[in-house]
Amino acid sequence: MTASPATAPAPAPARRRRRGLVILLALGVVVLLVVAAEVLLRGLIDDRLRSAEADLPEGVSVERDGTPALWQVARGHAALRVDVAPEALTDMARDATELPGLEVEAESGTLVAQVPLPVQGSTRTVDLLLDVAAEGGRAVVRADTVRFAGLSLPVATVAQQLGSEDLGRLAEGVAFPEGESDLAISSARTTPAGLELGAQVAMW
Repeated sequence: MTASPATAPAPAPARRRRRGLVILLALGVVVLLVVAAEVLLRGLIDDRLRSAEADLPEGVSVERDGTPALWQVARGHAALRVDVAPEALTDMARDATELPGLEVEAESGTLVAQVPLPVQGSTRTVDLLLDVAAEGGRAVVRADTVRFAGLSLPVATVAQQLGSEDLGRLAEGVAFPEGESDLAISSARTTPAGLELGAQVAMW
């Protein structure tokens, strides 16, 4: 009886091709899972963002930054960008003082508050140059310099000379957000459109 010939082993190149195909399929599955998780977690962050935004005043908008959602959720904090319009800054400054005529404007990347003040027996509108800094989880806006008739003077000095407590409050600084807030401000800078803040909000 003639013995059946033994089956020849698969050529090595064929085995390598199969192995490569399996690896590619596995990588494809991993990529799909990562993309699906990223989309799901972005939705979760957006929900948390809307919850935080509901407590903010008009003229303040919040957006996710470009950090991957997977990384943000892993850290337990969502990184956000907060834009504050001059109108919102006007409302905050008015709430902190008794200066109903105060108006905040953005001029070439600088925030300027125009304030009617009693000067030499009449009411004159002066410019207050505003500075902003992130301090203790808040953005603090301070009046730094009074600009009037070609002169620049420290706000604290003018406040003392006029006996103005409101100017003194602006020199000390107005904090945003006020009171309890889910937002923690980490950076602040002025822009041609107002104020841009870097912030974080806890996910859980």
